[in-house]
This record gives sequence, C-alpha cells and structure tokens, in this order.
Amino acid sequence: MMNFGWSSKLNALPYRMIYMLCALLIGTAVIYQPAIAVAAALTILLLVVSITRPELISYLVLLTTSISINFLYPGNLFGIEILSLYKLVILMLLVPCILVNGMRLKLSAPLWAMVALLLITFSFSNWLPPMSASIAVKAFIGLSLPFVFLLINWKKEVAEKQIRIIAMLPLMSVLAGIALQVVHLHSFLDVEFTGAVRIQGANIPAHLAMLAFMGVAVAFIEIKRSTRHIRYFYVMLALNFLILVGTGTRGPVLALILMVLYYFYDISRLYLKGKSLYLIPLLCSALLILSAVYLQLDNIKKRSFERTTETGVDLSGRAEAWEYFLNKVSDSPWSGRGLGAVTVANDGTLYKGFVVPHNEYIRFYFDGGYIGAVLLLISLLAVFMIVYRALAPPVKPYYLYFIAAFLIYSFSDNTLSTVQSIIPFCWYLNCLYRSSQ
Repeated sequence: MMNFGWSSKLNALPYRMIYMLCALLIGTAVIYQPAIAVAAALTILLLVVSITRPELISYLVLLTTSISINFLYPGNLFGIEILSLYKLVILMLLVPCILVNGMRLKLSAPLWAMVALLLITFSFSNWLPPMSASIAVKAFIGLSLPFVFLLINWKKEVAEKQIRIIAMLPLMSVLAGIALQVVHLHSFLDVEFTGAVRIQGANIPAHLAMLAFMGVAVAFIEIKRSTRHIRYFYVMLALNFLILVGTGTRGPVLALILMVLYYFYDISRLYLKGKSLYLIPLLCSALLILSAVYLQLDNIKKRSFERTTETGVDLSGRAEAWEYFLNKVSDSPWSGRGLGAVTVANDGTLYKGFVVPHNEYIRFYFDGGYIGAVLLLISLLAVFMIVYRALAPPVKPYYLYFIAAFLIYSFSDNTLSTVQSIIPFCWYLNCLYRSSQ
C-alpha cells in the first residue's frame, strides 16, 4: 500500500498565509472575472474539505453521478466541454483523498491496460482522418479516471457508507428529476416516437437504467453479505427494480435475469429448510416482478416490436451501428483505429446518437484492435477474481452473477465509458473488496 502521510503534515502548513493569499487572489479576480472568482472559491473550499474530511467529498462525488450533467447542460463552461470539466474537477478532488487515505495497487490492472492501449494508439494503430493526438489523450484520461476509484484505500466504515449511497443513487436521480420538472428545467419522463413512456429522472432513461442496474445488483449482494442493514437494502432493492423497469431499458433487465433466478432459488431453498421468515421476501419479490411486468408490457411491445426490422426485434439501431463500426475497423483488426477514434468514426451515415457503438466489446476492439480489447478484458477479469477471493462463500454466487450481468449488459450499452455506470461499478468493487477483507 502507498501511504503518503499527508494528514500528518497538515499541521505544518502555514494556514493563515495560504488563506490570505487565496483571499487576495479571489478578491482581485472578482473585479475582473466574477464567474471565475466564484468557481475558484468553490474549488478551494472543496479542496480544503477533501484534505480535512475526504470521506465527505467521496459522498458528494458519488451523489453527482445520479445526474447526467452533460444532458442537463450540453454546452461548454470556461471553454471546456461540461463533461470533461466534470471529470477534471473529480480528478482534482481525488488527489487529496488519495494523499490522505493512501492507495493500493492490487486492483490497478485496468489502468495499466489503458496505458497499453495508449501506447498501441501511438505505435501501431491505423488512424482515421479525423483522429488526432489530443483525441487519444482526452479519451485516455476520461476512460482511465473511473479505474482510479479502484485504488483508494478507504476506511472500512467509510466504504460501508459508500455502498449504501451507491444503492441509493437511482432514488436520488428520481427525486432530483422531480425537482427539475417542478422548475421546468428538465422533463421527468421521456416520451419516445413509438409512444413508449420512460422514466429518466435527472438523466436520460439509459443512464438512469445504469444506476438502477447497479442499485439492484448491489442490494442483492449486500442482503446476503450482512444483516446489519438488511431492511434498508430490501427497500432499495424494491425501489431500484421498479425504477429500472420504469426506464423501459431492456438490456439491464435481461442481464439481471440470472441473478434474479438465483435469488429466488436461494430464498426458496432456505424456506424449504424450515426458515419460514423467508416466505415474506419470496412472495413480495414475486408480486413485485409480476406487477412491474404487467405495468410495462405495453412499453416493451412499443419499444421492441413497433418497427419492422431485419432482426425481428427492434434493437434501436444497434444492429446497423455494430455492422458499421465493424466494417470501419476491418482494415486494422489487431491494433484498431486508436484510443478515442470511435468517437469520430460516425461520418453521418448513422443516427447522430451513435457517437459510440453501444457495445463495449466493439468499442474497444475499434479503438485498440484484438490486442487492446483482450488486454482490457483480461485486466478486468483479474480485478473481478481478486475481489471474488476476498468474499465469504455465501456471497460469491451473487457476486459472480453480478459480474456476468455486467458483462452481458456491456453487449448492448456503454457500460465502461458512461459515468453513471463505470464510476459506481468501480467504486463498489473497491468498497466490496475493502469491507470484505
């Protein structure tokens, strides 16, 4: 473990001089650039809190993932794309948290895989005409940042609280969405051209579905892992499942089927062994699923069978997008087109929503070829195995089904490159590992 001993040196800092200097700089900036002055003041405040109480910053960062900031404010701020600025601020806040808590490199394999992808990009990849070095570096930073969350050595009690927050993120998005609807800043519901009505909260439906997917999976694991907060996780399980179904997103629901089936098998087995208390969650879970399916049946029909397609089931343009991206990389199958190249590959032939192919295997095959995609997959499997070994035997099956669900989900959406998916995912793996040791 790397521990920087930062907190032991805090008392040696000349606080008064630092405060006076910051006040002078901000006071000067107010006169000429008020917006920058406000941003600087908030940044300094957050940095001070991140050093003195890093766990508070961690809770704040986690809660921000419940909102898709780039869809609420699609423009630029200070000349920087809003999503890139958001990631930059997170990175700034992470540094003091790492200095205070230290970090362990045992789960760092995905970061090294991303470094390898960057090296492949500048050494062997066959770049597309719009591709540039800045695109590659920007993609590297954006894709690598979530893997840093695997390294922070949070205290066990902090990790436990972070897990409860992750389970709560879908509900926070829904509540924020209601508030934004009230002030007419963002619609709580999304009505598609097919007539399907989908819950989106403070996100878009697909991003809220990612949060709900994590919330359901985390609740399943935590119910089995400890009885300390079992009521809380049962409530979150029910709410997150309803939110997930309400988003009308098919991929995560299908991906969770194996986990749900194992859950029913597990509690049925315990009930048949004489533990009659398990009859209550068994019946409630069955009723919840039947009710959700009944309420969403019309939406499922509209989204899946409203349009006639070659695949028989409407995949929302994914089949065409996958074929397009696979054809585009066919000339460079081993080293790909370069990290980030997928974001500039759509020349207008596809619907503009397909900035990436909505399939992470194709996405990283496009960027890094067979070599890069396999390296990244192996690095993720290495992390999954390390966490698996730290778990108690009763928890391991739920964890395996969770990982299987995530890998299945990655076939139909951007699970490794969307903030609402990859940050809670990496954060939970780290917390699960820390709290299970």
